[in-house]
Amino acid sequence: METNKNNTTVEDKPTEDQKKFFLDLLPGKLIDIQFNNPIQVRFKLTLIGYDTGKYLILKYPAQAGKNDYSDILVEGNGAIVRYIIEDERGECVAFSTSILAISFRPERLIYLAYPKKIESRQLRETSRLPTHIPAKISLHKGDIDADNKSLLHGLIIDISPSGCRFAIHVSSGFVALKKRQVFVHILSPLDNEPVIITSYIRNNQMKGNRLSVGIEFDASEQVKLNKLLEAYSIDID
Repeated sequence: METNKNNTTVEDKPTEDQKKFFLDLLPGKLIDIQFNNPIQVRFKLTLIGYDTGKYLILKYPAQAGKNDYSDILVEGNGAIVRYIIEDERGECVAFSTSILAISFRPERLIYLAYPKKIESRQLRETSRLPTHIPAKISLHKGDIDADNKSLLHGLIIDISPSGCRFAIHVSSGFVALKKRQVFVHILSPLDNEPVIITSYIRNNQMKGNRLSVGIEFDASEQVKLNKLLEAYSIDID
């Protein structure tokens, strides 16, 4: 196994690291699969499940008719699978595989060979440090009233000069935040006054009743952010 700052490779039979990657592949996850023979075709398919060391099961492309892609979706054809881990790790995972079998009853399913080698790549240019900083998110910069119902109260669970991950406990009927501009409110430990950072929601992930939101800070806020990180004694190279 080879590891560096930007890439991780896991080889041979399933190891603890390899099993860790597959813990992120929960049933229902949408993954990207690319075929290059005889032409390049990509699908977004839903994972049904997998048997460690044996195979993965994906839903057959919904848009494919009985005879569509008959030269691509065939046993033995190779493919590349990619999926994103959007949580604290922020990684893109990829591996090569091939079609073991295709079933048409009772459901149309694709069986893929279990990978012998898994690679991951960090999606972030800068590393983030774990934190436990109370914060708020608003859709408008002027929303600073503590009783304002439009403010989302949560915790910054990791942070860097370029972004952070914000976690909040929500009700079952809560609709995940869309990709858009928001404002992150963080209390300065120096004077207990809120520092408002113009930011952008890049992704979000719901796990149970916890919503984890990936946030990118606006580049114009770097001076303000550096002072804030210094006040929290957070030193990120």
